[in-house]
Amino acid sequence: MTLPRPRRTVRPLLLPLALCLSLTACAELPRLADLPARPAAGGQSADRLDEAAISRLLRDTPQTAGPALQSQATRLLALGKRRAALDQLQLAMLLLARGEPGDAELAQNLLEGLPNRVADLQARNFVALLQRDAAQQLALQQAQKTAQSLQKQIDQIKSLETQLQNRSR
Repeated sequence: MTLPRPRRTVRPLLLPLALCLSLTACAELPRLADLPARPAAGGQSADRLDEAAISRLLRDTPQTAGPALQSQATRLLALGKRRAALDQLQLAMLLLARGEPGDAELAQNLLEGLPNRVADLQARNFVALLQRDAAQQLALQQAQKTAQSLQKQIDQIKSLETQLQNRSR
């Protein structure tokens, strides 16, 4: 009686085992919020934006509308001209999320000078994304104003048409 060769019985089991282990390893990846932040480079200015600063900002910024967002926006608005680049970016994000009249224009003004103070490509792309968002919100507000104006004119024309029809009878 010969025993089966171990390689032939083990080899078919290795592939499923390796797949299970690799899937388990993928499922156990740490979340971005759990990763420690990279220390800032010693030569960089505190007023420059980089990927690590923006990651911390996104993690710490309130994600929902409400009192937390409102109080943070109020605090940053009160700083006035003393805002650092990171505070300007956070205020612009909060204003765009809040979406009240005039917020998109203020956010666009805040974001105007930030590309000069960005340290890396990822941060520059993020600022550009926020600038496009502000521009789109402004365009949407303008389109809504135009639509309201046109609807008002249509209603006036309908009213005139009704009056003319009533006169002719």
